[in-house]
Amino acid sequence: MKSGNHNKKSSARLFAVQILFEMEINGKKINSILERLTDEYLIEISRLNKTGKADKNHLIKILKGVTKNQKDIDLNINDNLIGWSLSRIDSVSRAILRSALYELRECIDIPVKVIINEYIEISKSFFEGDEPNFINGILDKISKIYRPNEF
Repeated sequence: MKSGNHNKKSSARLFAVQILFEMEINGKKINSILERLTDEYLIEISRLNKTGKADKNHLIKILKGVTKNQKDIDLNINDNLIGWSLSRIDSVSRAILRSALYELRECIDIPVKVIINEYIEISKSFFEGDEPNFINGILDKISKIYRPNEF
């Protein structure tokens, strides 16, 4: 993970992506994840990621929102993939797209550009190839559906 200055919401987004990836890979359920989200755990994950401590409320909001709405979120993502299916996309990319789409749909107090930029930066911390551009393209397309007034 690349180091850098993160604010609390930025750290929450990064942690959400990591946790959603872990949930998918290990088959963990949201309740077991929420039980371990102690302050000590958040401090430790912040230290490992070289980030600031996450906004716990925002992290939980993303995790619960993605988990509760995952079928609908996945359908929205899949509908905007041309020549791809969600199952063909890397697990980390799926976690990034799910988190970002949840925020685009539900966190209307956060500007689209902020959400997209944050998740592009997260994707750059995991990928060096074309994935950040791929994710940017999908988020740009979806954001115009959910937030047309911001363009």
